[in-house]
Amino acid sequence: MEMPHELNFLNPFFVDSKCKLQRADWLKSSFHDNVWHYNFDYKRDKTLNWSVDLDDGSILTDRKNNDLLAGLKYMLTSATEKVAGGGADSNSIKSQAINFARAVHVIDYLLLHSAEYEFSTYGLAGLSSNNLKSILTTLTYHPDTSESVYGWRKRMSSYCLELLESTDQNLISKTLDAIPEMQIVTPDQEDENELDVELHLIPNIRAALYLKGYYRKGNQRWNSPNSAMLSEVIYKKTLKGKSETKSVINILTYYKSASDFRREYPPVRVTTGERKTITPTAFNGYKASIYSMGRLHELGIPAPPVSDLIEVLKFQANLSSPGSFRTLPSAVVFGAFKDSVEFHLKHGKTIVNGFCKLILYCKIHKIKVGELSDKELQHVVGPELAALGVRQFGLSFRNEDSLLGRIRIESKESYFNKLRTNCAVLEFIGVYIGAVQLVVGAITARRVGELLDLHCTNCLDSTEQWLNFYNRKSTYRLYGLRNLEARPIEPIAVQMIKNLIRMQKILVRLGYIEEMCHLFATPSIRGDVGFSQPTSYSYNRNLDFLCDYIQTPINNKGERYYIRQHQLRRFFAMLFFHSASFGGLETLQWMLGHTDIEHLWNYITETLDGTILRGAKAQFVAESLHQGGTESYAQLAHLLRARYGTDDFALVDTEELEEHILDLIQEGEVCIEPEFFVDNAGKHMRVIVKIKD
Repeated sequence: MEMPHELNFLNPFFVDSKCKLQRADWLKSSFHDNVWHYNFDYKRDKTLNWSVDLDDGSILTDRKNNDLLAGLKYMLTSATEKVAGGGADSNSIKSQAINFARAVHVIDYLLLHSAEYEFSTYGLAGLSSNNLKSILTTLTYHPDTSESVYGWRKRMSSYCLELLESTDQNLISKTLDAIPEMQIVTPDQEDENELDVELHLIPNIRAALYLKGYYRKGNQRWNSPNSAMLSEVIYKKTLKGKSETKSVINILTYYKSASDFRREYPPVRVTTGERKTITPTAFNGYKASIYSMGRLHELGIPAPPVSDLIEVLKFQANLSSPGSFRTLPSAVVFGAFKDSVEFHLKHGKTIVNGFCKLILYCKIHKIKVGELSDKELQHVVGPELAALGVRQFGLSFRNEDSLLGRIRIESKESYFNKLRTNCAVLEFIGVYIGAVQLVVGAITARRVGELLDLHCTNCLDSTEQWLNFYNRKSTYRLYGLRNLEARPIEPIAVQMIKNLIRMQKILVRLGYIEEMCHLFATPSIRGDVGFSQPTSYSYNRNLDFLCDYIQTPINNKGERYYIRQHQLRRFFAMLFFHSASFGGLETLQWMLGHTDIEHLWNYITETLDGTILRGAKAQFVAESLHQGGTESYAQLAHLLRARYGTDDFALVDTEELEEHILDLIQEGEVCIEPEFFVDNAGKHMRVIVKIKD
């Protein structure tokens, strides 16, 4: 029976659900095809091939898997349906593309874990509420789908080890001999090793990947593996993962002009920045994709029980972003800060003067630095620098005319002995710039990118009391531009900054550099070609020079604390707590120009964000307990006793203790704050811990 013409607007409500979901504007193929062509306003159609291998050796498109195949296809088409009650943009092409991508991610995750869920046997109906919640939790843990959906680094680690095992070792050796830069793993790559692979295997793995043809050519300076080619092999059992590029794994990149600079000791493991989760919007999107399996019941296709899907709908994951980097013991930071200031006061001016004299001499006599004999160089840099031990230009100086542009030193032991006896101008300057970086970085608590942006022409205001920087998190409604902000800066840091500015002004006049550069630009390792613009690599290399020079502590594993900027951002708050507890606030007040300690605390809370402050509080109390200060925090000690079964917190790892206290702060169970009080001697402060009743 046909509807009267006047009621045609009701026709969509009487269309069979299967027929409705078998059509979509973006689907350019028949719903029943094994290869789908689709388009969300792309320049050309994209494809999905449903012929994917399952855990039992069958193919998803085999007749035995008809229900599973149909269920997955309907998941995709239902993902782009307009939501009842949605706003005007709820079903825009852009929204449909996002929802489609999330549904594909869920399907790819299921296909990758086909054996775990016995997908070929039980299909979608075999997924329990625990399975579904576990999937949803996994999809939230990282904002990059390469990791959350595809486990890129973990699977790449396994693939690399398997490839290494199956590759001829003689061919690997020949490749490394032919491409020596492939053997160099930089300090930054060591710090940020994304693979579950021992560092000494990295050069061999690079060679194995190279022999397999996986390296794509980058620019003239670097080469990295082609993730799209690798994905075709690693993710062949997926719909989309096999054709999508993945994030770059930096440790597999090799640089054609890499310095073979090494640190004296292995580094204490650090990570860079904070662990991030996906946004609440993305989380709800994935939840909707999983919940949409409920439509399959309406279509008569096996699906997870409705009660389990309702559980998923109510499920909330933890989307907080706790810090994931290792804490630097306060004694290490304070010691390095003190040594850096002393280094500046003793040698800062002398180093800059000597380097500028050297460049002036070479300009006047029209010769290259590398052409000077050691005796000439000692004469040119002046008696002060020569008296400190300087007798050559650089331990790692590259001469363009030498083989591989490298003058190699005898041994690691000799190298670091020469570094600490001020043997070479180039490394001496690197140590000094590292000292300035550490002091300015600790005092300002800025992100490393903001420090790299500092420029000699405008980093200080006209009064030389304020530091100007571009806030890296202030682009909202600024179309990608960043806010220029000013913060008060301490006299000692100003002195150090002005010394670097003075050096660049002299070098501009001498024609060594064409114009003023960024503040932390460093003399090139090829001494005759000006300054290298600062990068995170050069910034960290200078800090490494400093740490080996001043010999920061070594842990019981024989690893040295090589300091990174993200570890310094607690410095002021930690210094405040320690100074207030053990005396010495006067120094901090002098540095900041505050005479009232309460004003000083207000300044610190306004300058640092909440994550850094919470971390500083947790670290201070954890270190106090570890050192036997239980009397000051008796209630907290009682609370912790239940977890650790002891009152002697010297037996508990400080970092573990800190992490637990930080969890208690974030959960609202514990509050740590300074308390100010006045007595006959003036205003004082103590740190108090309040336990929630």
